[in-house]
Amino acid sequence: MKKLTIILACLLTFATAGAQDNWYQYGFKIGTSFPTARDYSYEGHYLSGLANADFGIFFRAGKYVYGEVGFGYAFFRGDYNFYAAIDSLGYRDERASLHYLQIPIKIAGYVPLSRSVSLIPQAGIIYQPLVNVSDNSINFNKNTLTNHPLLLTGGIDFKFGPIIIGVNYRYQLQNFFQNKDGKHPQFINICAGVQL
Repeated sequence: MKKLTIILACLLTFATAGAQDNWYQYGFKIGTSFPTARDYSYEGHYLSGLANADFGIFFRAGKYVYGEVGFGYAFFRGDYNFYAAIDSLGYRDERASLHYLQIPIKIAGYVPLSRSVSLIPQAGIIYQPLVNVSDNSINFNKNTLTNHPLLLTGGIDFKFGPIIIGVNYRYQLQNFFQNKDGKHPQFINICAGVQL
């Protein structure tokens, strides 16, 4: 009986410590992504280099498990290799910039490790409408690329006081191109931010 009382007291203490102080949290994040799939179509489009960043704000509501919604902006500047069968040059390199809005919707948990350190596992979707594509000579534009990609995402944030450092995986449900077969874009995203 004494052991059971101690165990229940420990669980109650852990559960109480696990609750967020406020029902509502908000903050901002900035991050960069590393592609895990580089063949964007089977017809010769290959991503050889990528410089990118995304940033935005988020709002959370809940205590132990909570919902999260956000709004952000993503910028991708890629070096694309394109094999043009009718071009005497064969392979061509072209740099194109793609601009997206980002609207993440997630479910997240709260796992305290100490008074000021916690883990925040999360999973959800990111709606990422294409806003603009820079001029390029390989026909990347809003008529050829997927305009309204939807990405599955899952990952974990490490929270140290108000500072957040996170890593997540992102998988686009649609092809990179509207009407070409190929691999779906996939990324590992590293981010940092502040929760207020």
